[in-house]
Amino acid sequence: MNTKDFNFLVEFATKAPSGHNTQPWKFENIQDGVIIHPDFTRALPVVDGDNHALYISLGCALENLVIAASQKGYDCEIEYPTNSDNGITVKLKTHVTDKLIGDELFDFIPIRQVTRIKYSDINVNETELDILRTSFNFEGVSIILLNGKVNFENVIPLIIEGNNLQFQNKKFVNELTSWFRYSKHEAENKKDGLWTAAMELPNMGRFIGNFVMKNFVTAKSEAKRLNDILQNTAGIAIFVCEKNDITSWINVGRAFQRFGLTATKVGICHAHLNMPCEEIEVRHKLAKALRIENKHPLLLIRFGYAGKMPYSYRRSIKDVIV
Repeated sequence: MNTKDFNFLVEFATKAPSGHNTQPWKFENIQDGVIIHPDFTRALPVVDGDNHALYISLGCALENLVIAASQKGYDCEIEYPTNSDNGITVKLKTHVTDKLIGDELFDFIPIRQVTRIKYSDINVNETELDILRTSFNFEGVSIILLNGKVNFENVIPLIIEGNNLQFQNKKFVNELTSWFRYSKHEAENKKDGLWTAAMELPNMGRFIGNFVMKNFVTAKSEAKRLNDILQNTAGIAIFVCEKNDITSWINVGRAFQRFGLTATKVGICHAHLNMPCEEIEVRHKLAKALRIENKHPLLLIRFGYAGKMPYSYRRSIKDVIV
């Protein structure tokens, strides 16, 4: 495809969320479309051993690309990878009609963000819940919305249990801190990772930041922080897939991206609380608690009302193309 349209699509695709903001994608320009390749050099082998979260991230980028393509008059035909050696092929076809009908979520791609601060405890009303509930339609993917703390109290202990398992694992802590960007200078230089300013943490150098994270942030202190966050959370969204394979993981990402963009449209914030989905034994407990033992809860998101925070950085187009 022509370079101008390719760059346009990649620019919006890369505004998608990813685990630890690793941005684990590469984009290839082909004659009739785009291939989105997984970048396994940016994988998270400790917290995401089977790469399901990596493919969820690719699904988010894919959905952004599809939405952006609609602005250029393209219809998209998706070819899902059959194994990890292949990427996602997006074949683009020009609309048959001259009338351009772009996806209404396009305008919210640049302003959507994962808002990691404390939320108001005001519940989301039923009208907006219905909007969120119907924000996507992908085969094999569903959503469970638990609005109000009384409806997700039985999930809180599983979030804490997953958190405890992770912060008791030194490999997890090392992997997490390797993606922390402790200062604006570092965040601007790397253009990836978790910028501490977006989490209301002070600006500090890497040496001091790592010292604090590895010596003062513990499973107990994180559990206390999470409890405080959950006391001020309007609701929880759990994304569930029927199968646990690459196609399903990608579709969970597409579903989550539409959910996040729709939430942004109606003024609702969202952020990951994915610990019980990342720890396999806790994931099974979560499925049992939700009475979906034959399905796979792969993504847990809190939602509610809060102000804006600094935006995470993204790498430039030249850094993400093949």
